[in-house]
Amino acid sequence: MGALQRQFLITFAAMGAILAYLPVLLQQRLESTAEVGIILATTGLAIISTPVIMTALADTKLQSRSIIAVLFSVSALTCYWQAVSHSFATLFISHTVFAFFFWPLAALQDGLVFAANQQATSDGRSETPYHRVRTFGTIGFAIPLAALYFLIGPGENKDVTIAMMLGGGVCVLGFLNALTLPRVSLGQARRARFSMPAQSDSKLSRIPTFAAARVLFRGPALLFCICLFIAHVGNSAYYGFYSIYLTETVGFSEAWVGPITMLGVVLELGVMTTTGLLTAKFGLKWLIVGGLGLMALRFAMLGLFPNQHIAVWTQVLHGSTVVAIYVVPPIYLNALAGDHFRSSIQGLYAMTVFGPSRIVGNILGGELADHSLPMMFSVFSITTLIAVIGLVIFMKLPGQIKG
Repeated sequence: MGALQRQFLITFAAMGAILAYLPVLLQQRLESTAEVGIILATTGLAIISTPVIMTALADTKLQSRSIIAVLFSVSALTCYWQAVSHSFATLFISHTVFAFFFWPLAALQDGLVFAANQQATSDGRSETPYHRVRTFGTIGFAIPLAALYFLIGPGENKDVTIAMMLGGGVCVLGFLNALTLPRVSLGQARRARFSMPAQSDSKLSRIPTFAAARVLFRGPALLFCICLFIAHVGNSAYYGFYSIYLTETVGFSEAWVGPITMLGVVLELGVMTTTGLLTAKFGLKWLIVGGLGLMALRFAMLGLFPNQHIAVWTQVLHGSTVVAIYVVPPIYLNALAGDHFRSSIQGLYAMTVFGPSRIVGNILGGELADHSLPMMFSVFSITTLIAVIGLVIFMKLPGQIKG
Protein backbone atom coordinates (compact mmCIF):
# COMPACT_ATOMS: atom_id res chain seq x y z
CA MET A 1 0.00 0.00 0.00
CA GLY A 2 1.45 3.37 -1.00
CA ALA A 3 1.46 6.54 1.08
CA LEU A 4 -1.50 8.04 -0.80
CA GLN A 5 -3.59 4.93 -0.34
CA ARG A 6 -2.74 4.88 3.36
CA GLN A 7 -3.67 8.55 3.63
CA PHE A 8 -7.10 7.96 2.13
CA LEU A 9 -7.61 4.95 4.41
CA ILE A 10 -6.70 7.04 7.49
CA THR A 11 -8.72 10.11 6.48
CA PHE A 12 -11.87 8.13 5.89
CA ALA A 13 -11.30 6.08 9.04
CA ALA A 14 -11.42 9.38 10.93
CA MET A 15 -14.63 10.26 9.08
CA GLY A 16 -16.12 6.87 9.92
CA ALA A 17 -15.40 7.28 13.62
CA ILE A 18 -16.69 10.84 13.76
CA LEU A 19 -19.49 11.23 11.21
CA ALA A 20 -21.58 8.19 12.12
CA TYR A 21 -21.72 9.01 15.83
CA LEU A 22 -21.34 12.80 16.05
CA PRO A 23 -25.08 13.45 15.45
CA VAL A 24 -25.93 10.92 18.18
CA LEU A 25 -23.45 12.53 20.58
CA LEU A 26 -24.90 15.98 19.86
CA GLN A 27 -28.46 14.68 20.26
CA GLN A 28 -27.51 13.25 23.66
CA ARG A 29 -26.03 16.56 24.86
CA LEU A 30 -28.33 19.19 23.29
CA GLU A 31 -31.96 20.12 23.73
CA SER A 32 -33.28 19.85 20.16
CA THR A 33 -32.56 18.37 16.75
CA ALA A 34 -32.54 21.91 15.34
CA GLU A 35 -29.51 22.70 17.54
CA VAL A 36 -27.81 19.58 16.15
CA GLY A 37 -28.44 20.90 12.64
CA ILE A 38 -26.95 24.30 13.49
CA ILE A 39 -23.72 22.77 14.78
CA LEU A 40 -23.41 20.38 11.84
CA ALA A 41 -23.96 23.34 9.48
CA THR A 42 -20.64 24.81 10.63
CA THR A 43 -19.06 22.15 8.43
CA GLY A 44 -20.46 24.03 5.47
CA LEU A 45 -19.00 27.32 6.70
CA ALA A 46 -15.60 25.64 6.95
CA ILE A 47 -15.82 24.14 3.47
CA ILE A 48 -16.73 27.52 1.99
CA SER A 49 -13.50 29.06 3.25
CA THR A 50 -10.53 26.85 4.05
CA PRO A 51 -10.38 24.31 1.15
CA VAL A 52 -10.01 27.02 -1.50
CA ILE A 53 -7.22 28.68 0.51
CA MET A 54 -5.37 25.44 1.21
CA THR A 55 -5.59 24.17 -2.37
CA ALA A 56 -4.39 27.53 -3.72
CA LEU A 57 -1.38 27.26 -1.40
CA ALA A 58 -0.79 23.71 -2.66
CA ASP A 59 -0.79 24.94 -6.27
CA THR A 60 1.58 27.85 -5.61
CA LYS A 61 3.61 27.91 -2.40
CA LEU A 62 3.57 24.79 -0.23
CA GLN A 63 3.72 21.03 -0.61
CA SER A 64 0.32 19.40 -0.04
CA ARG A 65 1.86 16.94 2.39
CA SER A 66 3.00 19.77 4.70
CA ILE A 67 -0.45 21.34 4.75
CA ILE A 68 -2.11 17.97 5.35
CA ALA A 69 0.19 17.28 8.31
CA VAL A 70 -0.73 20.57 10.00
CA LEU A 71 -4.46 20.05 9.37
CA PHE A 72 -4.40 16.58 10.90
CA SER A 73 -2.54 17.71 14.01
CA VAL A 74 -5.14 20.39 14.80
CA SER A 75 -8.00 18.01 13.90
CA ALA A 76 -6.74 15.53 16.49
CA LEU A 77 -6.74 18.15 19.24
CA THR A 78 -10.24 19.38 18.40
CA CYS A 79 -11.64 15.84 18.38
CA TYR A 80 -10.64 15.55 22.04
CA TRP A 81 -12.08 19.02 22.69
CA GLN A 82 -15.45 17.92 21.31
CA ALA A 83 -15.33 14.77 23.40
CA VAL A 84 -15.19 16.77 26.64
CA SER A 85 -17.66 19.51 25.57
CA HIS A 86 -21.26 19.42 26.78
CA SER A 87 -22.91 22.83 26.34
CA PHE A 88 -24.20 24.20 23.04
CA ALA A 89 -21.59 26.97 23.09
CA THR A 90 -18.55 24.73 23.66
CA LEU A 91 -19.78 22.10 21.20
CA PHE A 92 -20.42 24.79 18.60
CA ILE A 93 -16.95 26.32 19.00
CA SER A 94 -15.04 23.03 19.20
CA HIS A 95 -16.81 21.55 16.19
CA THR A 96 -16.35 24.75 14.19
CA VAL A 97 -12.58 24.71 14.78
CA PHE A 98 -12.48 21.00 13.94
CA ALA A 99 -14.42 21.55 10.70
CA PHE A 100 -12.18 24.40 9.55
CA PHE A 101 -9.10 22.19 9.82
CA PHE A 102 -10.47 18.76 8.89
CA TRP A 103 -12.60 19.39 5.82
CA PRO A 104 -9.92 20.89 3.53
CA LEU A 105 -8.26 17.45 3.62
CA ALA A 106 -10.57 15.89 1.02
CA ALA A 107 -9.95 18.53 -1.66
CA LEU A 108 -6.21 18.60 -0.91
CA GLN A 109 -5.87 14.85 -1.16
CA ASP A 110 -7.92 14.68 -4.36
CA GLY A 111 -5.72 17.36 -5.90
CA LEU A 112 -2.58 15.57 -4.74
CA VAL A 113 -3.69 12.32 -6.41
CA PHE A 114 -4.31 14.05 -9.73
CA ALA A 115 -1.08 16.08 -9.48
CA ALA A 116 0.93 12.94 -8.69
CA ASN A 117 -0.68 11.16 -11.65
CA GLN A 118 0.12 14.09 -13.95
CA GLN A 119 3.73 14.04 -12.77
CA ALA A 120 3.90 10.27 -13.26
CA THR A 121 2.66 10.64 -16.84
CA SER A 122 5.24 13.37 -17.52
CA ASP A 123 7.99 11.10 -16.16
CA GLY A 124 6.85 8.15 -18.29
CA ARG A 125 5.44 6.18 -15.37
CA SER A 126 1.96 4.65 -15.16
CA GLU A 127 -0.70 6.54 -13.23
CA THR A 128 -3.14 5.11 -10.66
CA PRO A 129 -6.82 5.77 -11.47
CA TYR A 130 -8.50 7.94 -8.85
CA HIS A 131 -11.17 5.39 -7.97
CA ARG A 132 -8.51 2.83 -7.04
CA VAL A 133 -7.02 5.23 -4.52
CA ARG A 134 -10.47 6.24 -3.27
CA THR A 135 -11.28 2.55 -2.65
CA PHE A 136 -8.90 2.64 0.30
CA GLY A 137 -11.06 5.41 1.74
CA THR A 138 -14.05 3.08 1.69
CA ILE A 139 -12.06 0.41 3.51
CA GLY A 140 -10.91 2.97 6.06
CA PHE A 141 -14.43 4.22 6.72
CA ALA A 142 -15.59 0.71 7.65
CA ILE A 143 -12.83 -0.14 10.14
CA PRO A 144 -13.82 2.16 13.05
CA LEU A 145 -17.51 1.36 12.56
CA ALA A 146 -16.77 -2.28 13.30
CA ALA A 147 -14.57 -1.39 16.27
CA LEU A 148 -17.12 1.00 17.77
CA TYR A 149 -19.81 -1.66 17.93
CA PHE A 150 -17.69 -3.46 20.53
CA LEU A 151 -16.33 -0.31 22.19
CA ILE A 152 -19.82 1.14 22.78
CA GLY A 153 -21.42 -2.19 23.63
CA PRO A 154 -25.05 -3.33 23.60
CA GLY A 155 -27.88 -1.65 25.47
CA GLU A 156 -29.98 1.48 25.30
CA ASN A 157 -28.84 5.12 25.72
CA LYS A 158 -25.13 4.32 25.56
CA ASP A 159 -22.60 7.16 25.72
CA VAL A 160 -20.82 7.50 22.34
CA THR A 161 -17.96 9.79 23.46
CA ILE A 162 -15.49 7.01 22.63
CA ALA A 163 -16.19 7.64 18.92
CA MET A 164 -14.69 11.13 19.13
CA MET A 165 -11.73 9.81 21.10
CA LEU A 166 -11.09 7.18 18.44
CA GLY A 167 -11.40 9.82 15.71
CA GLY A 168 -8.74 11.90 17.43
CA GLY A 169 -6.39 8.93 17.60
CA VAL A 170 -6.84 8.25 13.89
CA CYS A 171 -6.06 11.91 13.14
CA VAL A 172 -2.72 11.45 14.90
CA LEU A 173 -1.98 8.61 12.46
CA GLY A 174 -2.98 10.95 9.63
CA PHE A 175 -0.37 13.47 10.78
CA LEU A 176 2.35 10.81 10.86
CA ASN A 177 1.48 9.36 7.45
CA ALA A 178 1.30 12.82 5.85
CA LEU A 179 5.06 13.09 6.37
CA THR A 180 5.51 10.17 3.94
CA LEU A 181 3.30 11.53 1.13
CA PRO A 182 4.92 12.22 -2.28
CA ARG A 183 6.28 15.62 -3.17
CA VAL A 184 4.97 17.06 -6.43
CA SER A 185 6.66 19.57 -8.67
CA LEU A 186 5.43 23.08 -7.98
CA GLY A 187 7.74 24.22 -10.76
CA GLN A 188 5.54 22.55 -13.38
CA ALA A 189 2.50 24.44 -12.12
CA ARG A 190 4.44 27.70 -12.09
CA ARG A 191 5.71 27.16 -15.64
CA ALA A 192 2.17 26.43 -16.82
CA ARG A 193 0.93 29.54 -15.07
CA PHE A 194 3.50 31.90 -16.55
CA SER A 195 3.50 30.41 -20.05
CA MET A 196 -0.13 31.42 -20.59
CA PRO A 197 -0.75 33.80 -23.53
CA ALA A 198 -0.74 37.48 -22.64
CA GLN A 199 -4.34 38.69 -22.37
CA SER A 200 -6.07 41.64 -20.73
CA ASP A 201 -7.03 39.43 -17.79
CA SER A 202 -3.89 37.28 -17.81
CA LYS A 203 -2.77 38.40 -14.34
CA LEU A 204 -6.00 37.13 -12.81
CA SER A 205 -5.90 34.00 -14.97
CA ARG A 206 -2.49 33.13 -13.57
CA ILE A 207 -3.93 33.00 -10.05
CA PRO A 208 -5.04 29.35 -9.69
CA THR A 209 -8.39 30.09 -8.03
CA PHE A 210 -9.39 32.64 -10.67
CA ALA A 211 -8.29 30.33 -13.48
CA ALA A 212 -10.42 27.55 -11.99
CA ALA A 213 -13.39 29.93 -11.70
CA ARG A 214 -13.18 30.82 -15.42
CA VAL A 215 -13.63 27.13 -16.21
CA LEU A 216 -16.07 26.10 -13.50
CA PHE A 217 -18.62 28.90 -13.67
CA ARG A 218 -19.64 28.84 -17.29
CA GLY A 219 -21.66 26.62 -19.62
CA PRO A 220 -22.30 22.96 -18.80
CA ALA A 221 -19.82 23.01 -15.89
CA LEU A 222 -21.89 25.66 -14.11
CA LEU A 223 -25.09 23.69 -14.63
CA PHE A 224 -23.32 20.58 -13.34
CA CYS A 225 -22.39 22.49 -10.17
CA ILE A 226 -25.99 23.65 -9.67
CA CYS A 227 -27.34 20.11 -9.96
CA LEU A 228 -24.69 18.74 -7.61
CA PHE A 229 -25.46 21.49 -5.12
CA ILE A 230 -29.10 20.34 -5.03
CA ALA A 231 -28.03 16.70 -4.63
CA HIS A 232 -25.57 17.54 -1.86
CA VAL A 233 -28.29 19.31 0.14
CA GLY A 234 -30.19 16.05 0.51
CA ASN A 235 -27.02 14.02 1.02
CA SER A 236 -25.88 16.37 3.81
CA ALA A 237 -29.20 15.89 5.59
CA TYR A 238 -28.82 12.11 5.21
CA TYR A 239 -25.37 12.09 6.84
CA GLY A 240 -26.50 14.51 9.50
CA PHE A 241 -29.64 12.70 10.60
CA TYR A 242 -29.61 9.05 9.46
CA SER A 243 -28.05 7.87 12.73
CA ILE A 244 -30.73 9.74 14.68
CA TYR A 245 -33.34 8.16 12.37
CA LEU A 246 -31.96 4.75 13.35
CA THR A 247 -32.07 5.38 17.09
CA GLU A 248 -35.15 7.58 17.51
CA THR A 249 -37.45 6.80 14.57
CA VAL A 250 -37.06 3.05 14.08
CA GLY A 251 -35.73 2.10 17.52
CA PHE A 252 -32.21 0.67 17.14
CA SER A 253 -29.81 1.02 20.06
CA GLU A 254 -26.76 3.28 19.68
CA ALA A 255 -24.41 0.30 19.32
CA TRP A 256 -26.13 -0.72 16.07
CA VAL A 257 -25.45 2.59 14.32
CA GLY A 258 -21.94 1.45 13.42
CA PRO A 259 -22.75 -2.00 11.99
CA ILE A 260 -25.73 -0.71 9.99
CA THR A 261 -23.63 2.11 8.57
CA MET A 262 -20.83 -0.36 7.90
CA LEU A 263 -23.19 -2.56 5.86
CA GLY A 264 -23.56 0.27 3.37
CA VAL A 265 -19.80 0.86 3.35
CA VAL A 266 -18.99 -2.81 2.69
CA LEU A 267 -21.41 -2.87 -0.23
CA GLU A 268 -19.93 0.45 -1.38
CA LEU A 269 -16.56 -1.28 -1.65
CA GLY A 270 -17.95 -3.63 -4.29
CA VAL A 271 -19.25 -0.73 -6.37
CA MET A 272 -16.05 1.26 -5.89
CA THR A 273 -13.80 -1.51 -7.19
CA THR A 274 -15.88 -1.81 -10.37
CA THR A 275 -16.03 1.94 -11.06
CA GLY A 276 -13.54 1.63 -13.92
CA LEU A 277 -15.61 -1.07 -15.62
CA LEU A 278 -18.87 0.80 -15.02
CA THR A 279 -17.37 3.99 -16.44
CA ALA A 280 -16.19 2.18 -19.55
CA LYS A 281 -19.61 0.60 -20.08
CA PHE A 282 -21.98 3.45 -19.18
CA GLY A 283 -19.85 6.60 -19.08
CA LEU A 284 -19.50 9.06 -16.22
CA LYS A 285 -22.74 10.87 -17.02
CA TRP A 286 -24.96 7.81 -16.62
CA LEU A 287 -22.93 6.62 -13.63
CA ILE A 288 -23.77 9.81 -11.76
CA VAL A 289 -27.36 9.97 -13.05
CA GLY A 290 -28.01 6.37 -12.01
CA GLY A 291 -26.38 6.81 -8.62
CA LEU A 292 -28.37 9.94 -7.77
CA GLY A 293 -31.55 8.29 -9.03
CA LEU A 294 -30.98 5.48 -6.56
CA MET A 295 -30.28 8.06 -3.85
CA ALA A 296 -33.70 9.62 -4.51
CA LEU A 297 -35.27 6.16 -4.28
CA ARG A 298 -33.47 5.49 -1.00
CA PHE A 299 -34.73 8.73 0.54
CA ALA A 300 -38.27 8.02 -0.64
CA MET A 301 -38.25 4.58 0.98
CA LEU A 302 -36.88 5.96 4.27
CA GLY A 303 -39.59 8.61 4.22
CA LEU A 304 -42.55 6.48 3.22
CA PHE A 305 -41.73 3.24 5.08
CA PRO A 306 -40.05 4.11 8.42
CA ASN A 307 -39.25 0.70 9.88
CA GLN A 308 -36.13 -1.24 10.80
CA HIS A 309 -36.15 -3.48 7.72
CA ILE A 310 -36.23 -0.56 5.27
CA ALA A 311 -33.67 1.38 7.33
CA VAL A 312 -31.22 -1.50 6.97
CA TRP A 313 -31.90 -2.75 3.45
CA THR A 314 -31.75 0.68 1.82
CA GLN A 315 -28.05 0.53 2.69
CA VAL A 316 -27.74 -1.68 -0.40
CA LEU A 317 -28.03 1.54 -2.43
CA HIS A 318 -25.24 3.32 -0.56
CA GLY A 319 -22.35 2.42 -2.87
CA SER A 320 -23.92 3.82 -6.03
CA THR A 321 -24.72 7.04 -4.16
CA VAL A 322 -21.13 7.50 -2.93
CA VAL A 323 -19.69 6.91 -6.40
CA ALA A 324 -22.12 9.41 -7.91
CA ILE A 325 -21.63 12.20 -5.42
CA TYR A 326 -18.03 11.77 -4.24
CA VAL A 327 -16.07 9.86 -6.92
CA VAL A 328 -17.39 11.11 -10.27
CA PRO A 329 -17.23 14.87 -9.51
CA PRO A 330 -13.46 14.98 -8.74
CA ILE A 331 -12.75 13.04 -11.95
CA TYR A 332 -14.98 15.42 -13.92
CA LEU A 333 -13.34 18.48 -12.33
CA ASN A 334 -9.84 17.17 -13.03
CA ALA A 335 -10.76 16.80 -16.71
CA LEU A 336 -11.61 20.51 -16.73
CA ALA A 337 -8.42 21.56 -14.89
CA GLY A 338 -5.15 22.94 -16.17
CA ASP A 339 -1.80 22.03 -14.65
CA HIS A 340 -1.60 25.26 -12.65
CA PHE A 341 -5.01 24.86 -10.98
CA ARG A 342 -5.36 21.11 -10.59
CA SER A 343 -5.81 21.35 -6.80
CA SER A 344 -7.55 24.72 -6.83
CA ILE A 345 -10.49 23.54 -8.93
CA GLN A 346 -11.20 20.88 -6.30
CA GLY A 347 -11.06 23.52 -3.55
CA LEU A 348 -13.25 25.96 -5.48
CA TYR A 349 -15.87 23.25 -6.03
CA ALA A 350 -15.79 22.50 -2.31
CA MET A 351 -16.22 26.20 -1.51
CA THR A 352 -19.11 26.89 -3.87
CA VAL A 353 -20.98 23.56 -4.01
CA PHE A 354 -20.07 21.22 -1.18
CA GLY A 355 -19.81 23.81 1.59
CA PRO A 356 -23.00 25.86 1.01
CA SER A 357 -25.01 22.69 0.44
CA ARG A 358 -23.87 21.37 3.84
CA ILE A 359 -25.17 24.54 5.49
CA VAL A 360 -28.53 24.39 3.70
CA GLY A 361 -28.90 20.62 4.13
CA ASN A 362 -28.11 20.56 7.84
CA ILE A 363 -30.13 23.62 8.84
CA LEU A 364 -33.13 22.77 6.66
CA GLY A 365 -32.81 19.10 7.58
CA GLY A 366 -32.72 19.97 11.28
CA GLU A 367 -35.89 22.05 11.01
CA LEU A 368 -37.70 19.32 9.05
CA ALA A 369 -36.41 16.62 11.41
CA ASP A 370 -37.83 18.49 14.39
CA HIS A 371 -41.24 17.87 12.81
CA SER A 372 -40.60 14.43 11.35
CA LEU A 373 -37.52 12.58 10.10
CA PRO A 374 -39.56 10.54 7.58
CA MET A 375 -40.97 13.80 6.20
CA MET A 376 -37.43 15.17 5.89
CA PHE A 377 -36.34 12.20 3.76
CA SER A 378 -39.47 12.48 1.60
CA VAL A 379 -38.75 16.15 0.87
CA PHE A 380 -35.14 15.45 -0.08
CA SER A 381 -36.12 12.56 -2.34
CA ILE A 382 -37.99 15.12 -4.47
CA THR A 383 -35.12 17.63 -4.55
CA THR A 384 -32.65 14.88 -5.49
CA LEU A 385 -34.91 13.82 -8.35
CA ILE A 386 -34.83 17.42 -9.62
CA ALA A 387 -31.02 17.25 -9.65
CA VAL A 388 -31.15 13.99 -11.62
CA ILE A 389 -33.39 15.54 -14.28
CA GLY A 390 -31.06 18.53 -14.54
CA LEU A 391 -28.02 16.31 -15.09
CA VAL A 392 -29.79 14.28 -17.77
CA ILE A 393 -30.53 17.50 -19.66
CA PHE A 394 -27.39 19.56 -19.08
CA MET A 395 -24.36 17.40 -18.23
CA LYS A 396 -21.75 17.28 -20.99
CA LEU A 397 -18.31 15.74 -20.72
CA PRO A 398 -15.05 17.41 -21.90
CA GLY A 399 -13.15 15.09 -24.21
CA GLN A 400 -12.03 11.69 -22.98
CA ILE A 401 -12.25 11.29 -19.23
CA LYS A 402 -10.47 8.44 -17.51
CA GLY A 403 -12.06 6.96 -14.40
